[in-house]
Amino acid sequence: MGVMRTWSTEGLSERDGVAFWNDAVCDAFLRVRTERSGGGRPFRARLRALDLGTLAVNSLEAESYRVRRGGSGGESGWAFINLHHRGRCRLRQNGREQLVARAGVSINFGISPFELDFQEEVSMTCFRVPLAGLAARNAELGEAVARPLVPGGASELFLGYAGTLARTAASLDATAADHAAGCFMDLLAVAIGVQEQAGEAARAAVRRELFRRGCAYIRARLGEPALDLAAVAGYLNLAPRTLQALFKEQGQTFTGHLLEQRLLAAERQLACNGRARVGEIAYAVGFSDLSYFNRAFRRRFGMTPGERRGA
Repeated sequence: MGVMRTWSTEGLSERDGVAFWNDAVCDAFLRVRTERSGGGRPFRARLRALDLGTLAVNSLEAESYRVRRGGSGGESGWAFINLHHRGRCRLRQNGREQLVARAGVSINFGISPFELDFQEEVSMTCFRVPLAGLAARNAELGEAVARPLVPGGASELFLGYAGTLARTAASLDATAADHAAGCFMDLLAVAIGVQEQAGEAARAAVRRELFRRGCAYIRARLGEPALDLAAVAGYLNLAPRTLQALFKEQGQTFTGHLLEQRLLAAERQLACNGRARVGEIAYAVGFSDLSYFNRAFRRRFGMTPGERRGA
């Protein structure tokens, strides 16, 4: 389990706060120069950094400020993937410029000069991973710098994983953290389209994984009457219509799949649990209408629930 380090400018003067913040950013990220956008009052900022082997997760909140990386000095073999939770940011690197809004993603590398201009109060999670690890997945990695992720299932899958990793990183040991960093880079590589050689196969694999995760979520929550398309889509960070399309690609509908899983679960319980009443079993797997359950069960298995129990 990694050690969390925390920096805060609380109680410091404007001058001391900015200098302290610069040292904190350099310690947690890489050698850069920071400066605040405005002045006249104490600079307020807070940074939490968690290092887990090759993976680092940094969470920061600050007033508007700028970060500049020159052409030399400090280690540079890192890639930074920034999830912007609040505030606008302008990233400049490799001759490109990206304006990132709330809920956006930006990517920059430490190997060349860059500038991050946080134009408003900022809240951000920054993942630091080895640049070599990403480059090994594709030689054209530089195309990802200062460019937004392409909307779609691959980006949604990556962002869902990144959000989970940010919440759970502190509980990972070194081995788990290394595996997590590998999964993070694999999903990022698909999301930014650096694995061009995989083409449609890679995108199909992402959609199959989304479908698999959705089915697993359904199986784990069959007993919840509120389990519906919106709930599963929300878990996967997908639009409901996107989730419907995933089921259609597998020759199913969401409603049909959910009904089938509930009926199969009920059939297993009827076969194995001789004490529970039919109504109890129906409610336990998510049916709220006993007569509907009886009709659906008979259509599916050619017998009533009571007959299945006696078989």
